[in-house]
Amino acid sequence: MNEMQKGANLLCGDAINNFKTVQSFGNEEKLVEKYRDLLTPAIKEQSKGQIGLGIAYGLTQFAQFAGFAAMFYFAGVFIEAYTVVGKDGKINYGLQPDDVFIAIFALMFGAQHAGFAAAFGPDNGKCLAAAKRIFGMQEFPSKIDAVADDTENTKKPFDIKDCKGKIEFKNVWFRYPTRKEDFVHKGLSFIVNPGESVALVGESGCGKSTFVNLLMRFYDIDAGEILLDDRNIKDINLHDLRRAVSLVMQEPVIFNYTILENILYGKTDASNEEVRVACRTANALEFIESNDIKEDGKDATQSS
Repeated sequence: MNEMQKGANLLCGDAINNFKTVQSFGNEEKLVEKYRDLLTPAIKEQSKGQIGLGIAYGLTQFAQFAGFAAMFYFAGVFIEAYTVVGKDGKINYGLQPDDVFIAIFALMFGAQHAGFAAAFGPDNGKCLAAAKRIFGMQEFPSKIDAVADDTENTKKPFDIKDCKGKIEFKNVWFRYPTRKEDFVHKGLSFIVNPGESVALVGESGCGKSTFVNLLMRFYDIDAGEILLDDRNIKDINLHDLRRAVSLVMQEPVIFNYTILENILYGKTDASNEEVRVACRTANALEFIESNDIKEDGKDATQSS
């Protein structure tokens, strides 16, 4: 069932994320039809078991209420069996009715709450598994720790003013930690000289994004060297490295703060003039100012 729904879920997610493109080509109806076609086998497969599930549910409900009826019926039988009518016409209960019904309700409510308690069993298992993962992350910190790098004397500072921008990959081998069997880069070697514009082109999964991730040290390579201005990036302070290399993602994340605060994530001590220069360089300053987002005379970059 999950495999049948996987294709439909992927199609739905891609259509929602790229709804502007879908709408511009007028493919809404076509995608809806394709989504329906992908779901049809799953619906048919699921419907086969619905009758059996309905019968099973009916039997469980019948058993529950039949049990209640049986308890009350046999309670009456026991009370009657132990009841004696005296010669004076006085009824003597050998088994008190209130004791019987107390026992019945104790059983009913006890079973009910035992069922409620059992329902928390899977949740307890999930909680234990989640706690184990959380404490595991705390006990085994990341191998690439920007905070720890600031306290290590072995890491060399890197002044962005002296950065020329030469990038060199030397016989780089890399595989993701979760896919140890497949190497993404196998002996990758090339040089990007300062001032050059380089485009990485290839099919999905060939390593284009991985190249950037390795340059920013989101991952460390398995073999080889990555050099920035002829210096191994592993020897450079991580904060300095990421200040020297600017990364613009295809789908950037915008935090629920002002435009100024979002921009300052790249350099927390930047001046207002540096922020304006960054906006102008990114071709965003005109867009920010043209959207009339000034409040109480504040600069456009200070308001969202």
